[in-house]
Amino acid sequence: MKQSHNAKNFGPRLWRSLRQPLIAVAFGLLVGALVILACGQNPIAVYIEMFNKSFFTPYYLFSTLTRATPIIICAMATGMAWRAGYINIGVEGQMVTGTFVATVCALFIPGPPILAGLLAWIAGMIAGALYALLPAVLTWKFQVSMVITSLMLNYVANYITSYFVTYPLKDTAGDGLALQTPEIHELMRLPRLSTTSTFNAGFLIAVAVMLFMVFITKRTVFGYESKMGGFNPSFARYGGTKQVKVMIITMALSGAIASIAGTAEVFGLKYRYADGMLSSTSYAWTGLMAALIADLNPVGMFFVSIFLSGLQIGGSAIQRSLGIPLEIATIIQCCITLFVSVKLIFKVRQKKPVREDVKEGGAQA
Repeated sequence: MKQSHNAKNFGPRLWRSLRQPLIAVAFGLLVGALVILACGQNPIAVYIEMFNKSFFTPYYLFSTLTRATPIIICAMATGMAWRAGYINIGVEGQMVTGTFVATVCALFIPGPPILAGLLAWIAGMIAGALYALLPAVLTWKFQVSMVITSLMLNYVANYITSYFVTYPLKDTAGDGLALQTPEIHELMRLPRLSTTSTFNAGFLIAVAVMLFMVFITKRTVFGYESKMGGFNPSFARYGGTKQVKVMIITMALSGAIASIAGTAEVFGLKYRYADGMLSSTSYAWTGLMAALIADLNPVGMFFVSIFLSGLQIGGSAIQRSLGIPLEIATIIQCCITLFVSVKLIFKVRQKKPVREDVKEGGAQA
């Protein structure tokens, strides 16, 4: 009887979770259609071309999934922190820091390449986790806004890594104008999953991160405590949850996951760290959009990330074939996020400031 009742309610629950994202996508595409009309083109023809060259042609589908890999993982990193009530805007900086450390370790750790590569991944995750703990500690000890500190640390990470690839770690064997490190060893690189494209095993890592996120959120005590802390801090505090402990673990996991996004890009696609390679592509910010659109649901973030990646790949394709500005895809993404964020604004206004929760939770730590 209980299973029958759950099965009966599955449809309505699924519709409630998908209703707002689907409506937001529809409005975003509508706004995009108006812009396309302003460009003197047929929106239906443009959308058919866009989606055909992002999802329905094998080569472009593999390109979409390749680009979606770091976006998916960044979305998971964002969701890990945001669902617990900690607005981590520093995923980009944590990704940059962890990726740079992983690349340097891959270049200089002695020993068998496969073992050195594994240690490089672990070192990168540790570096990303530690970098994410900086805004957490500042929030805990000094009640500094996590939004501001995590955002500002993005610039710190980008400029520090830029210095190293410009001077001490610059690859002098190739193009002297390119600000990048030497390439990592061939045995450290992730295997390709397609012979005709750059699609690689990094996508499988993204799937694994998504499954890990589902397990953490659905099957662990920590996942329940973090969810309660984000949903109702007062209830979590009076229920015995140690808010400081949850914040530290949550932010560390968020930073470690963020580092995986960039490391998969280096080890699976670029094979070296180049200045600005992770910031110019806006992986972290697209991942943030995916997390908001999916309402922080791990499975939803996975598919929304692929959809947003498809918009970017398809947008580039129609720019080449039809002369439609690439910014059309960006307009659609931003409009979708804007329509979804209306609900988020009402949620945030109903919550207490994070620093009050951390301050009171600190007495229990």
